[in-house]
Amino acid sequence: MDKRREWYNKPVRVLQFNIEDRYGVYVSRLNAKEIVELAKKLHVNVIVVFARDPWGRIYYREGEVGPVHPKMRGDFLRELAVLAKENNIRVVAMVGHTANKYLYLKHREWAQVNARGETILLEHVPRDITNYEPEWPQMCINSPFIDHVKKEVLEALELGVDGIFLDSFRYQPDPERACYCKWCREAFKREYGFDMPVEPDWSDSRWRKLWDWRYKIVVKRIKELYEQVKKYDKNILFMYNSHPGGWAGRTNRVVELARDYIDVVFAECSEVDHQPPGFITEMVKLTKAMNGGKPVWASRNCFHMYRTVTSTTPLAIRQGLREAIIAGGSPWLLLFSSSYIQNPEVLNNIETVFKEHELLEEYLEDAEPIRYAGIVVSNTTRDHYGKDKPEEYVDETRGFYYALTHSHIPVEFIAERDLTNQEVLSRYRLLILANTACLGISQSNSIEHYVKNGGKILATFLTSTRDEECIDRYNFALSGVLGIELKGLLKYPWSYVVLDNDHPIFNGIGKKLIPWGDMSYDFSKERTTPTLGWHTLIDLSSGVRLASIGLPVGEWGYEYTLGRSPPPYATATNSPSIVYNEYGNGKALYYTGQLGRHYWRIGLPEYKSLIANSITYLGGALPIRTNAPETLAIEAFTQSDRIIIHLLNHTYNQRILAIGIGRTKQPLPSYSSSEAVHPPRAVIPVHNIELEVMVKEYSNYKVFLPLRHRVLDYRIDNGVLHTTIPLVNEYEVVIIEPRK
Repeated sequence: MDKRREWYNKPVRVLQFNIEDRYGVYVSRLNAKEIVELAKKLHVNVIVVFARDPWGRIYYREGEVGPVHPKMRGDFLRELAVLAKENNIRVVAMVGHTANKYLYLKHREWAQVNARGETILLEHVPRDITNYEPEWPQMCINSPFIDHVKKEVLEALELGVDGIFLDSFRYQPDPERACYCKWCREAFKREYGFDMPVEPDWSDSRWRKLWDWRYKIVVKRIKELYEQVKKYDKNILFMYNSHPGGWAGRTNRVVELARDYIDVVFAECSEVDHQPPGFITEMVKLTKAMNGGKPVWASRNCFHMYRTVTSTTPLAIRQGLREAIIAGGSPWLLLFSSSYIQNPEVLNNIETVFKEHELLEEYLEDAEPIRYAGIVVSNTTRDHYGKDKPEEYVDETRGFYYALTHSHIPVEFIAERDLTNQEVLSRYRLLILANTACLGISQSNSIEHYVKNGGKILATFLTSTRDEECIDRYNFALSGVLGIELKGLLKYPWSYVVLDNDHPIFNGIGKKLIPWGDMSYDFSKERTTPTLGWHTLIDLSSGVRLASIGLPVGEWGYEYTLGRSPPPYATATNSPSIVYNEYGNGKALYYTGQLGRHYWRIGLPEYKSLIANSITYLGGALPIRTNAPETLAIEAFTQSDRIIIHLLNHTYNQRILAIGIGRTKQPLPSYSSSEAVHPPRAVIPVHNIELEVMVKEYSNYKVFLPLRHRVLDYRIDNGVLHTTIPLVNEYEVVIIEPRK
C-alpha cells in the first residue's frame, strides 16, 4: 500500500502557524527555515499555514489569485514545502476562507448578503457601531467566487504541499447569516420553482426546504473541491474545519452529510477557555461520530480567551493538547505570529506533550474506544426542534455526556445518519436518546429492532414525537419500545420528580423530592428557563412507573431572591415521571422531562446519580471501574488484545468562572463583573488510583506505564484485572497487554 496515502490516517502532531493580522506586523520576521526548525524542535510532523489570508493576500510568489503579501520575505510557502519535505514534515495549505477583503473590493457582487441586502461579515461587530469598514466580508460559494477558490486550490497544489485545508468555509442557514444574493436566489428558484422565503416560518415547508438547501450547497462545493484535489493527486489530504462547538453547531451537520468527501476533519476548539475541562475530548468524540470515524485533528489555541498576542498558562496548553489525544484525536497547536514573537517561551511546554505523543504512537494507531453507552446526536433535532435556540436540545446531550464522564462510564456519540446501521448500534450496550425529538420512521424502526434484539435505551422528554421534518406525531414513534402513550404536556415553570420506591436507579440519592426547572439568568423576559420544568403526560401501556410528577404550590417561590427560587412542593400526581419497560430481549428507561439539561445547567449530584445509575442499571457491569475522583478523566481503548487507558488529571486550582444573575430592575450596579474566566494554573496530583479492568483469561499480562518506563503489579480475579497507579500528576497512560 502507498505509505504516502496513509500518512494522515496515523497519529500526527500539528502546528498551525497563523499570520492573521491586517497590517502583517510580524510577516517580515518570518521565514520558512525558521518555521521548519521550530517544528523539528517541537516534534511536529505537520505544519498548517495560509496560502491566502482573509485579506486576500497570498504567501508565495507568482500566484494569480491575489496580491503577494507586501511584507513577505522570499517565497514563503514554496520554500516551506521544500524544506519541510526534506525534514519529513508535511505541509497543509489553508485555502478557501470565505472571507476575502481584496476580492470583495474588486467584486462586491460576489459577497454574501442578508435579506436586507447588507454584507454578511465573519468578524464580530458591536451593534452600535456605524459606518464600519468590513474586515472579513463573506464571499458567496454560489457566486463566481467558487471558481476563484478552485484556482486557489490549484495554485497551492502546484507548490508541492501535502494537503489542502478549507478553513472558515462558511455558508450558514441562520437568518442573520444566510445569504440572499442574486446567485443564491436564482439557484434556489431554479431548483424548487419558488422564491426564497425571507421570514423564518418553521411551519412552512418552503422555509424548511431553504434551511436544508443551504447545507446541500456547502456539501456540493466540498465535493467539487475534494474531487479536484483527488484528480490532481489522490494521495493529497483534503481537510475541512468543522468548528464543532461554534457557529451553533451547524457545521457538524455539514461534516455528517459530507463525510464521504473529507479525509480529515479539523475540530477547531477556540471556545475551550470558557467551556468545561474535557471540552476538547468531547469535541473530538462528537466530530468522530459526525465523520464516520475518520481522523480528527483538534486544536488547543495558544492564547487564553481570544487574546491572541499572548499565551495562556502552560498547564492549560499541555492539558488541552492531551485532551485531544485521550479521545483518539491528534493534537494541534494553533499559534499566532504575534504570540510567537511576543511570548515564545510557552513553546517549551508544547515540546513536552508532543514528545509524549511521539513516544505513544505505537499505542495510538488503530486503537478503538472501549464502547459502552452511545449518545445520539441529532442535527435535525438541533436545527428544526431547536430552531433559534439550539441550546434547548444541545444542553440535554451535553448533560448526559458530562455526567457519564464524571462517573467514569465509557461514552461516545452516534450520528443520526448511523441510526439505521445495525452494525454501528450493536457496538453499544445502550443508546441514549436525549430529547431526540426528530426521528424518521426508518430510524425508529432500526432502534426498535436494536432493542428487540437485546439492546437498551434511555430516552427523555419528546424523543421520537416528531418526524424527520419536525412535524409533530402527537405520540411517540417508539411508543411500543418505551411502553407508553403520549396524551399531552404539563407546562409548569417549576415541578418536582417524586421518587416513589427504592429502585436501584435511586441508590445514593438520599432524597425523595428532586426539583425540576431552573431560574432564567437573563430574567428580563421570563422568570424561568423555557421548557425546563415541563413534562410529557403519558399513559402506561406495558411500562412500569418508577417515579411520579410532583406539583408545586405556585409558579415561583417567595424565598430569598424573590421570584427566582422554586416554589415549595405541594403534592404528587399519578402521572409517571420515570418509566421502565421491557421490550423483546431489551429494556428501556424513559424520563418525562429533560434530565441531562438539569445536570448541564445545575450540576447537583442527584441529577448525576440519576443518570449514572440509570445507565449502569440498563447496561450492566462496566468494562472499567475505578476509585478515581470525577476530576480525573479516564478514556480506554483496545488495540487487538492490548488495552490502553489514558488518565488526564483535571484536578485544578479553583478556577474563577463567574456568571451574572440577570438584568434586574434594581438601579444599583452589580458588585463585580460577571465575565471573569481564569485558566487552570496548577494541577493537584491524585494518588493510589485503583483500576478494575475486564480482561480475557490469558495466563500472564504485562501492566506498565510507558511514559515512566515502569511496570505495575496486578492480580486477576474472575476475569477482572486489578492494579493501582501510585500517582497521576498531569497525565498518565496504562498499557495492559497479554504475554502469550
